[in-house]
Amino acid sequence: MPDDFEVLITAEEAWPAFERAVLNAKSEIVAGFRIFDLRTKLRSPEARAIGDDWFDLLAHVVGKGVSFTLTVSDFDPVVGTELHQLSWTTVRQGHALTEMLGSEAGRVTITADMHPAKAGFVPWLAFLPKVIQRRNSAWLELSRDERDREAVLLKKSDMPTMHTVTHHQKLAVIDNEILYIGGLDLNERRWDTKDHAREAPDTWSDVQVIMRGPEAAQARDHLLTFVDACAGRKEPSHGPDIKRTLSTPRRLQFPYLSPMSRLTEIEEAHLKAFREARHLIYIETQFFRSSPITEHMAEAAAKSSDLTAIVVLPALPEHLAFEGKDDLDVGFGMARQKEAIETVTQAFGDRITLATPVRPVFSTKDTVRSLCGSPIIHVHNKVLVKDDDYALIGSANLNGRSLRWDTEVAIDTTNPARVAHARDRLLHHWWFDPLPKDGFAPSTAQAWWHTEIARNGVKRPENRSGFLVPHAPENRVDVAQDLPGVTENMV
Repeated sequence: MPDDFEVLITAEEAWPAFERAVLNAKSEIVAGFRIFDLRTKLRSPEARAIGDDWFDLLAHVVGKGVSFTLTVSDFDPVVGTELHQLSWTTVRQGHALTEMLGSEAGRVTITADMHPAKAGFVPWLAFLPKVIQRRNSAWLELSRDERDREAVLLKKSDMPTMHTVTHHQKLAVIDNEILYIGGLDLNERRWDTKDHAREAPDTWSDVQVIMRGPEAAQARDHLLTFVDACAGRKEPSHGPDIKRTLSTPRRLQFPYLSPMSRLTEIEEAHLKAFREARHLIYIETQFFRSSPITEHMAEAAAKSSDLTAIVVLPALPEHLAFEGKDDLDVGFGMARQKEAIETVTQAFGDRITLATPVRPVFSTKDTVRSLCGSPIIHVHNKVLVKDDDYALIGSANLNGRSLRWDTEVAIDTTNPARVAHARDRLLHHWWFDPLPKDGFAPSTAQAWWHTEIARNGVKRPENRSGFLVPHAPENRVDVAQDLPGVTENMV
């Protein structure tokens, strides 16, 4: 493993590494997360020695004079009421931390920022009756304390707006030297271990990186300027060694639901990798819905009969699998993924493998929470590996929202030592034994994985060679629903 670059699999590895980096901070911590709950329990022995949760950890570190600056995502108070409440809970946690520590400690700045892009008048008017109905329903479900202290923008007397974009990034920079980045937010829902020995709704496969290099300073500059950049008040910061998605409100928003894309660097990095791939495109993603992604994969497959692909994705969207929600947005997302899978399978044929992780035990019931007779593992990973010379890890899924609208940050690398380490961690972590040469080499990996994954699909759980079984694209395909005229970037 390179001294300056470590790939961390699940919160079991990522959170202790993050805690240790925060404990060792000398002057400042700058962070931006979608969710960051200071009630999250500490996991490393070093952090556990000073407290029980992240509130205790930050009290200890800030008490030594370290400044802590955090921007959490705020959410549309009608469409994302629970997430909006959680954002303002984090803000209140920051106020409590400041009051407890007093003026002698380092400064704590925790803010919730809602992306300024909103639906223009025409789509807003079209959706307004539905939004008002949903707002009134959410208002009635909240206690008075929740209305006043958490759902602070859900005021029944105000005419609701429609915020269509969020900040989806998950990163922190310590002392302008260490960067912690990937797909993992901070709350108890995100906790999982590498063996995923939890009930299906509690699993959460994810990937982070902790590293040193010029990426850290560039990420810090981004974190300190992205709010103004998204509002159009400033140009995006200079960041040649990081990849981002960033959008702003349109100058003429009147007829549009969508924002104006300013940076699409993560999408561009994927398309470049597809063009240059010789043997293997390896992807782990929560959503596989972007037509530019799948169309460029198909073009690459048509140009080279040597090119193969492996895609690891969840059995179903989290809301459908674990909450039973089959709303229009879920159905529209399912339709987009169905189309995406058809595009790549037609192009690659037997040169592509679609796989889903499950636990190596029998499921007690045959439900949407199981596949091949075993409990599913939720995939939240956002990973791309090309051959043996390129890797990208970050917060963006392969859907239009992540690649065109939401604020996202990733790192990529062609450094041989870093790529080798990333490939070793990412390709091995789904298997119970070390991969043989044929399962690891770019020219033979897909054929080996395809055979083993197909075998896992018909084996008893205890006899499988790893977590992966064949993905079932027909699973709940009845939910899939096209919405003519609606952009795929919504989901």
